[in-house]
Amino acid sequence: MATPRIFVSSTCYDLQEIRFQLRSFIQEYGYEAVLSEFDDIFYDYDKHVQDSCLDEIPKCQLFILIIGNNYGSFYHKESSRNKVPDSVTLQEFRKALNHKINKHLFINKFVDYDYNNYKRALNSYISEFFRNNDIEESEVENQSLQLRLEFNKKYYFPSESYKYIFPFLDVVYELNEGNARNTFESFADIKSSLKKQWAGLIYEALTSKRNATVAQVNNLEIKLDHIEKSLSKLISSRTSTEDGSIIFNVDELIKESTIENITKIQERIYEIVDNICNASGYNQYADEPWKTIRFNFSKKPDVSFTKNWLDSLNKIVKNFKWSKYINIENLFEGTKLTEFNKYEVDIPYVDVLELSRIYSSLNPEDKESFAHSISNQFLQNYEGSTVSHNVQNNEDDDLPF
Repeated sequence: MATPRIFVSSTCYDLQEIRFQLRSFIQEYGYEAVLSEFDDIFYDYDKHVQDSCLDEIPKCQLFILIIGNNYGSFYHKESSRNKVPDSVTLQEFRKALNHKINKHLFINKFVDYDYNNYKRALNSYISEFFRNNDIEESEVENQSLQLRLEFNKKYYFPSESYKYIFPFLDVVYELNEGNARNTFESFADIKSSLKKQWAGLIYEALTSKRNATVAQVNNLEIKLDHIEKSLSKLISSRTSTEDGSIIFNVDELIKESTIENITKIQERIYEIVDNICNASGYNQYADEPWKTIRFNFSKKPDVSFTKNWLDSLNKIVKNFKWSKYINIENLFEGTKLTEFNKYEVDIPYVDVLELSRIYSSLNPEDKESFAHSISNQFLQNYEGSTVSHNVQNNEDDDLPF
C-alpha cells in the first residue's frame, strides 16, 4: 500500500527535539517521515550531501517547513556576496515551491513577532523617503533595496541571526498560494495544527470523490436531455410524401448545433488568452479563488501588434513542440513586458497550440477580426489602460464566428 512521504525541513541543531517528536508523530499516522539525520535520504556517492537532500524533495507528497531562531548552514553553491546567501533550508523550500509540493509552514512565534515589528519599521522608513523625494518609477525597486541596506545598519536586531532569517521570511510572506502560516511555541502547537489539517485533507478527498460522481451524473442528465430535445425537434419536422416515405428536416438541428459549437469556441479562446495574461488558482486555506497578472505590456497592444503575434504562433509551437510549457518571455519574444511575475511564467503548450490552430484555420478577413478581439483582451494587461484586471466576462467579444 502506498503511503505519503513527508519531508521535514528546518535547522537541525536548535530544533532537534521538535524534529524527533515530529518524526514519531508522522509515523504514528502510518506515513513515512523523511529527515536527513535519520538516514531517511539516499546520499548519492557523486553528489554533495546537501544536493542529495534536495533530490529527495520531489519524491515526497508533503513538505513541512519549520523556521526557528537560527538560519542554518549556507548552501554550498551560494557564492554571491551582494545578497544574503541561501541557507540549506531555504534551498529546500525553493525546491518544494518549484515542484508545487503541498506544504505546511510553521514559524517560531517570537521570531514572527520580531519580523513583523521589523517590517513595520522598515516600511515606515522607506515610505518617508519616497514622500520627501521624487524618484523615477524605473528606479523605485533599486532605491528600495538600497534603503533597506541603510536601514539594516541602523536597526537593532534582537538576534544576529535575524539578519538572515528575515529575508527568508520575506520569501514565505510573499507567496501567492499555499501561503497559510502557523506560529508555534512548542511541538504541541505544530501537532495540533497538523491534526486538523490532515483531517481536513482526508475529508476533502472523500467528499470531492462523491461530488465528482454527482457531477458526472448531472452531466449525463444534461446530455440525455439534449438528445431528447433533438429527437423531439427532429420528429416534429417530419413530413410524409405521396409514396408513403417520411422525410425529416435536419436544417434546424444543424443550425442549433453550429451556434452551440461557436459559443464553446469563443469561450475557449477567451479562457486561453486569459490564462496567458493572468495566473489563477484556489487557496485551499482561505477557501477562495485567487488571480494575479503574469505581466503588463509596456506599449499598447494594438491590432497590428496582435496580428503579428498571432502570425508568429505557428513558428513558436514548432520550436517548442516537445515542451510541456512555454515561457512567457519566449511567447512574447522581442516585446517589452513590465510588472513581470517571475513565479508565474509558464504557459501550457497545448493552450498555445490550440490558439494557433484556431487562428490558422481562419480566412484573411476573419483573422483581422480575430486579432481585434484578442487585442481588446490584451488591453487588460496594458500598463496605461484603465481596464480593470478583474474583468473576467466576455459577453461583448467580436470573435469572427
